Parts: sequence; C-alpha cells; structure tokens
Amino acid sequence: MKSSLKKIAVVCPIFSDKVSGGSEKLIFQFVELLASDFEITVLTTRSLDYISWKNSIPIQSKDLFQDGSNPSKQIHFEKRSSSLGGSYKILQFTVEKQRNIDRFNRLSKKILEKPSLQNKENVNYWLQEQGPYVPELIQFIEFRKSEYDIFFFVSYLYYPLVFGLPLVEEKSIVIPTFHDEAPAYLPIYKEVLTDRSSYSFNTPEELEVFRNILGFKPTIYSITGMNLNFDRWSNFKENSNFLENSETVHSSIKSKSPNSSENSPFLLYVGRVDQGKGFLEMVEWFLEWKTKSYFLHTLKIAGKIISKIPKKILENPNVEFLGFVEENTKLNLIENCSCLINSSPLESFSIVLMEVWLKENQFLLMQDRTFSRVIVSEATVVFFIPIVKVFSPL
Repeated sequence: MKSSLKKIAVVCPIFSDKVSGGSEKLIFQFVELLASDFEITVLTTRSLDYISWKNSIPIQSKDLFQDGSNPSKQIHFEKRSSSLGGSYKILQFTVEKQRNIDRFNRLSKKILEKPSLQNKENVNYWLQEQGPYVPELIQFIEFRKSEYDIFFFVSYLYYPLVFGLPLVEEKSIVIPTFHDEAPAYLPIYKEVLTDRSSYSFNTPEELEVFRNILGFKPTIYSITGMNLNFDRWSNFKENSNFLENSETVHSSIKSKSPNSSENSPFLLYVGRVDQGKGFLEMVEWFLEWKTKSYFLHTLKIAGKIISKIPKKILENPNVEFLGFVEENTKLNLIENCSCLINSSPLESFSIVLMEVWLKENQFLLMQDRTFSRVIVSEATVVFFIPIVKVFSPL
C-alpha cells in the first residue's frame, strides 16, 4: 500500500456480503469500490445479526489485532482483497451485550411514546440496548483518530455512530441511511448529527426527510446514491455457467414446493423477513387475493427470517421461503419473477427496486412514502397503486 494514499476508517455495525440488508450491501460495495484508491480500514463488529448482535465471527490467535491502548481486549483482524482491485483491512470488535429483541421493543415503545422519558440517562440506556454495544470500538476511535484522514459513519440509528461521531465529527462523512421513523425524532440525534460533519445521501428525498426532522440542510453534502453495474446483467447471462446455474436455481426453488412447476409464475420479495418491513401485511393480503383470484402465482421470499412468522404462513404452499440467496440466485429470481413487491413503508432508498428497474421488470410499492415518489418521478413509466388495492379480486 502506498504511503501517499489517504487513510479512511469506515465505521459500521455489520460488514459482510452475506447479509440481506440494504445498508450492509451499500457499505460493502462502497468499501470494495474505494479500496484501490485509498487505504481503507473497516471498524465493525463480530456480529452478522442485527436482531441479537450475537458474536458470530470466531477469533483465532492468528487473526488477532493487538491494540496497544487496550491489550486485554481481543479484536479480530482480516485483510481482504477487493474484487475491483486493491485491498482493505477489517477490524471486528466484540459486542459486549447481546440484545433481547422483545425486551428492547418494550423499552422502545415506552421511550418513544413518552417524551418525558427521553432524558439523557434513559436514551443512553436505550442506545446501549439498541446496540451494537462495542465500547472498545469507540475507545479505538478516540485513541487512534489521528491515524486517519477521514472517518465514514454508516447508519444513524446505532451505538457506534452516536458515540463515535462526536469524537471526530469535523473530519467525518456520515452516510445516515435516514428514514422517517420514530427514533429519528429523539433529541440525541439532533445533538450528534450536526453541521460540523459532512453527509452523503442516497436520494434528494432522503436529504429532505433529514432536513424536515433535524431542522437543517448540511453545508457540505452530496447525493451519492449507489453504483449499479449495468453490465452485470449481460455478464451474468454470458457467463459459461449461466445455464447450469439457472437450472440449479430453478431446481432448488422447485424443490421447496411440491406443487410448483418449472414455468409457474411467481411474485417476489427480496430482503430481510421482518415485521418492520411490512412483511406480514403483504403476505396476508397476497393470501387473501389468492382465495379470490384464478391466477396461479406463488409468492417467493428471498431473505433471512428475522421476525416470528405465523405457522399458517410458513406452511402455506403458496408462499415459498428461500432463505438468504447468493447474488446469482437473486439475479435469476429478478429475471424470472412476474413482479417484485417492496412492502416496507419506511424506506428512503431501495437497492432491489433499482435492480428490478434496471432489469425493466415490474414492481409494486406498499405505500406512497417519500422514497416511493422518487421512484415514480424518475422512472419512465411506473404505475403506483396502494398494494391493498392491487390484491383484490380479478
């Protein structure tokens, strides 16, 4: 690595290409793109699960990073080559408090619904429970901030940004992935997200939501979005293994449902299977539609199950849970689906919708939120209908 390259630290809760979250995919691609031109160090956790923050990545003696400021704490170290050229380092800190999501949801309901409880002590406790609770990562930033030219912080909601950003705010760029959701209105975010930092937004509408909630438009910001490779569709098909991969994908999908056939039409959902994404409402409306419609479509779900799913849905032959799928499998599903459904009412940017749009396939949006309007305004021809009206007798 050339010593003249600028040194960048990227702070994020999870760093992996094996997680089905949009924010995780965004930052993974971001690091891969920058690795050839900058000296990148990712500061993250050993977790791959944002529900429990369980430390999934094991630490072996050969992979230890020795931190002189706190030698008693073990930090997992990895050096990885970027698929686009260059390399980068990953430091993964141990999460010191796993999250009980039911208990946290009860705490959130109490804090978010009662402004009188939103004092500093209660909110700090809420942030620790929100997680990922990695005080050693914060200490690392504090003691080594002079070693980096720029800090990138990803995802406004979580502990690492709230406690790490104030230590280096004047040389930081925040990628907030901001949503119009209840936690965004907590006073702590007005204290932390200030005009002393620079910002990168995915869409103009995300910037507008940020301005409306926090009360200012950053002096220094960019509308960066995300790079989607137009060539990968042709590369995907031209790959010598495409037909073999396609047949494998179809076989794996067919095996999930004894009633499916190779040419059965299907609707598609891609992403975390999470109640916060409007998932259950979408499935319930779909199943109601199936009882009143002659169409043969099934609903395929590609993504890790995060929330509890009712047994009647898990066992319904018209709903197929595929779990987390690799990129080629996902591309094949997008290629072959009749329509993709995005059920989340709170998105400010949706990667999979951009991919479907790029493929010139059809999609449905759950509700007319701000991010929905940017899709509609930028697309050549898009019909927006509330999903509850789409799933009606035909």
